[in-house]
Amino acid sequence: MEIVIDFKNILSELESKKSKLCFLKDRGLFIEDDQKNLYQMEVYRQGSYLDRLIKDGIVVKFNQVESFISKDIGDWEKEIWGVSEVEGFIKRQSL
Repeated sequence: MEIVIDFKNILSELESKKSKLCFLKDRGLFIEDDQKNLYQMEVYRQGSYLDRLIKDGIVVKFNQVESFISKDIGDWEKEIWGVSEVEGFIKRQSL
């Protein structure tokens, strides 16, 4: 399964797909859905900066991580951003 995110419309994308951005320590940017499933960014885009993805309006495909792997990732390793945190980031970065 996969989720496609259009960073040009990141706020509405997160709302409509009931998802959040998830930053994993030393592993990059992921998407977490409302069922706590994790989706990893396509390899080509890994290492991209969030501000650049938003500014350039990049469309990115995220592929679901196997549940046995995502269950081993502790909450302490995750920084979760919902719509309000992403909105705050956009304002801080003047995007």
